[in-house]
Amino acid sequence: MPPDGWPVVSRRSFMLQILRKSVSSWVGILILLLALGALVVTLFHPTGPGGGSGPSGKVMATVGDSPISETDYQKLVDRAVARERQRTPTITNPDFIKAGGGEMVLQQMISGKAMQAFAGKNGMAISRRMIDGEIASVPAFHVNGKFDEPTFRRLLADQRLSEQELRDSVEQDLLRRQLLQPVVAGTSVPRGMAEPFAALLLEVRRGSILPIPSAAMPDPGKPSDAQLKAFHDENKAAYTLPERRAFRFAEIDSFALAEKARPTAAEVRKYYDEHQQEFGGVEQREVRQVVIRDEAAAKAFVSAVRGGKPFLEAAAGEGYADVDTVLGVHSAADLAKTVNEGVSKAAFALKSGGVSDPVQSPLGWHVLMVDRILPAAARPFPSVSAEIEKKLTDEKTTDLLSDTVAKVEDRLQGGESLGDVAKSLGIAVQTSPALAADGRLFDANYQVTRVEQPLLPKAFDADPGEGPQVVELENGRYALLEVTDVIAPAVVPVDKIRADVEMAWGIKARSDAAKAEAERIAAAVSKGETLAQAGAGKALPPAQSLSVRRLELTQMAQQGQQVPPPVVLLLSTPKGQARVLAAPGGQGWFVVKVDDVTPGNLAEAPQLVDAVRQSLLRDAGNEMAESFVRTIERDVGVRRNPEAIKQVNSRLTGAIAQ
Repeated sequence: MPPDGWPVVSRRSFMLQILRKSVSSWVGILILLLALGALVVTLFHPTGPGGGSGPSGKVMATVGDSPISETDYQKLVDRAVARERQRTPTITNPDFIKAGGGEMVLQQMISGKAMQAFAGKNGMAISRRMIDGEIASVPAFHVNGKFDEPTFRRLLADQRLSEQELRDSVEQDLLRRQLLQPVVAGTSVPRGMAEPFAALLLEVRRGSILPIPSAAMPDPGKPSDAQLKAFHDENKAAYTLPERRAFRFAEIDSFALAEKARPTAAEVRKYYDEHQQEFGGVEQREVRQVVIRDEAAAKAFVSAVRGGKPFLEAAAGEGYADVDTVLGVHSAADLAKTVNEGVSKAAFALKSGGVSDPVQSPLGWHVLMVDRILPAAARPFPSVSAEIEKKLTDEKTTDLLSDTVAKVEDRLQGGESLGDVAKSLGIAVQTSPALAADGRLFDANYQVTRVEQPLLPKAFDADPGEGPQVVELENGRYALLEVTDVIAPAVVPVDKIRADVEMAWGIKARSDAAKAEAERIAAAVSKGETLAQAGAGKALPPAQSLSVRRLELTQMAQQGQQVPPPVVLLLSTPKGQARVLAAPGGQGWFVVKVDDVTPGNLAEAPQLVDAVRQSLLRDAGNEMAESFVRTIERDVGVRRNPEAIKQVNSRLTGAIAQ
């Protein structure tokens, strides 16, 4: 990891990373989520004052009159760690707290409650209907494109959320939108502010990189027992076995359910007769529409089109692109369900190319145009029977699986054992050995093998005290799961792994020697010597010369390509100076020297200024939103309890304290 102050290349703007403080707060993340419409994230936002049980445990902070309890904090930390495990399978709650995740969660809770209190204080409210609509729009709660109550309940149970907690989360999210979107929309960045940053991207640096391999350093010999023990004590984390869990599981046989769900010939024929519109048996129309808020403007739009103005040209004047006007191909019944009965009647009263009078709905005034009419031409039953059979089988399998899962959950919650339930379903129970979260299996001699086990993330998310449960796997598969043993993290004694510790000690000793040599050479170069002069007499690889432009490295980072850390260091080292940087894995060190710096010339790429301005504008919006939230917190009043925060976090990290 580079020393503090050295830039790190990522997919964010390289220039902004070097010259500006990165905005990584939850506010910036929230704005991005709003842009993507990712409401499902609210499943894991803080609970509001009405959610779940009352405060319990220590009060970690008070926002206005609303306390943030230890219990609620612990719950959110658990959820945050569960999400992070999707990217870092071995992470534990203590790891998360020590990395600053606990403070991030607490600040989220404080900010959420502060905005909720501020909104209430200023008469802002979210209706139950709005909350219902947001929940119903979450794709995770859908089956066959529609909101499904059993799926909704099951996912809440998987996340250990009550419905009220979810509603409070959604309410907070909607309040955040109302409060923050106007703030973000009002930001601006002058062109003059962007020009220096754009010029810096065009800067060219020339320099050299000299590797100092650890392998080129003298053999440090064997360590004494005292040296080995001290090294082991200093690096306990490296010799700590992670938490491991053993569990039993039994996968529900979806293939057997699919066989039970296969429809009869009569059911297939009935579906065909009742859904003629799916098979061309009813007339359909390809329709376009615009929705205009004002009736007079809508009538003027109709007059213009009937007077000869192309529909798409008139729509463009209302801010619609071609694709925005497409309503698609619908039967009369489908269009009535998709929009409303009035719109459907208006569309099916038109001739091909015709434009309707304005039709009112809660959204405004709809003006419709029929692109083409598709006459009824039913596909014969024999040609579609297999298609219908598959559709009905899939739907019935989904329903049967959902019903089976619900019944199994009820039985497990009623106290039946995993073995008894599995036996009644005719499915085999399997046992997994104690595995780490990433699938590693440690034997008595601490040798490691890796076991592929798709249930591992679920096993580590599960609360062992809750007993057996039903969990969802990928592709609509489900399994019964029971955690049977939890082995806490433990330090392996040095005498059990002496050879490994000796090897690591030797690598560290050589790396320390390489660092000392790199620092000696860097100091000599900074005083005027060349790299060749400073490294004379040493068995070192030759220095590599290179010339880099910041813009090219920025583009590499944005494309997901890794920029070598020594090249990154070249960008922040002053002309004529040298700095050192560790190579990964203790392999050695680099000496990086900058020979020349050529300032950027905006005349070479004048369009770059606008691109940089947009990048600055995004960050400015994040910073404005964050500043606004801090102002809200001051208005509402936030009182942290440092002693309680310290005690709770100490307890959470104490699981691996040595």
